[in-house]
Amino acid sequence: MEMSGIQDPRQRADIAAVMEEVSGFTTLLSRSHIARLEVEAALDQMFATGSPHIADIELLGHGIGHAMGKRGGLHVRSGSVDVTDKTRAAWPEGPAAFDLMLENANAHLERSVLRGPTDAEVPDLKANGWDPTVARRIAENRAEAERQQAERLDNDPRYWNRLRDVVRARYMSIEIIEMLVQALVDRGRDLDEVATSRESIRAFADSMPSADVHTTLVEAAHRNRQKSWSPNDIFDIDALSIAVPYCDVVVTERYASHVLHAAHLPRGMKTEVVPRLKDLTEWLDHQ
Repeated sequence: MEMSGIQDPRQRADIAAVMEEVSGFTTLLSRSHIARLEVEAALDQMFATGSPHIADIELLGHGIGHAMGKRGGLHVRSGSVDVTDKTRAAWPEGPAAFDLMLENANAHLERSVLRGPTDAEVPDLKANGWDPTVARRIAENRAEAERQQAERLDNDPRYWNRLRDVVRARYMSIEIIEMLVQALVDRGRDLDEVATSRESIRAFADSMPSADVHTTLVEAAHRNRQKSWSPNDIFDIDALSIAVPYCDVVVTERYASHVLHAAHLPRGMKTEVVPRLKDLTEWLDHQ
């Protein structure tokens, strides 16, 4: 999302090259898919049940497909039929040459998605319906919702002593409730069995790591009465809410690092959260 705000194709390409070298196109599942898995896991813990399909879903995978919760990689199709194996067997230069061709094509796809289009590619993409502003417009709408929430809090100060409850409840009602209700229906359970008390709702929400990080960062932002919400704040909070629970090390800006450490989340989640690239290199040297 941050890359979409960079106008210079050369700069995007340079950053993409570094990201490829560091990550090898390894990606996390999307925030919404992780939230769904966390809901399932929280219900399993609450009801002492099991969701066998959860074990089949890898948090880490390869490329944009995995990050979007889809099967990644290029395949050869004839109509709706996957003929990749058949094509590979009949490839004139042999299966090994086919594998190399497909590997190079996949790498080119990942690089293209990561760096974004060149100036020469933009007109054709836009003619086919591409709109590079969608993600930022959605983030702006979410930032405006937070501005409105801040105004409501200013106008009703009685909620300041329960700010975390307010943030948590809003997150659950917007981000989680639909997937929670569906997961309960799948188990033949009712929402009343989860929301037995104020304490039970708090415990359930905080048992989901990404929800805990998200709530902590949003709460801290609202405690700063001078805060002016921007789309980049939304991007940062979304990214940190899945990176902190599920990565070994996270580099973020100093304020977010302070907020997370003050809440003891990195220690509890066994994640190294640092504010400087220098800290990252020192951490890597000790691994």
